[in-house]
Amino acid sequence: MTAERRVTVSRSPVALGRSRDRFDPEEGGPGVPEIVGRQLRQALLTVGAVAALLAGVPVIAAWVPAPWAWLAFSLAVQGLWVVLAVLQLRRAERLER
Repeated sequence: MTAERRVTVSRSPVALGRSRDRFDPEEGGPGVPEIVGRQLRQALLTVGAVAALLAGVPVIAAWVPAPWAWLAFSLAVQGLWVVLAVLQLRRAERLER
């Protein structure tokens, strides 16, 4: 069996957890219900955009000729998925600040 090695702690754990970006209720920032409401509205906007994209896929298939339809699906639709995901992430992070 090996003996455990002891390590000396040079800082208190409280000092490690403090940050300037943390929310302080005494400063009068937004409350939890307000933040949750903002996030819910943002999520509903994103769901609406995704629904519009899904409803638009058959329209794209009807308008674009057959050989180019797969190119439109693979590049345009997938690109829009990525753009929606990045926008949702940025907005969600901004709302949490």
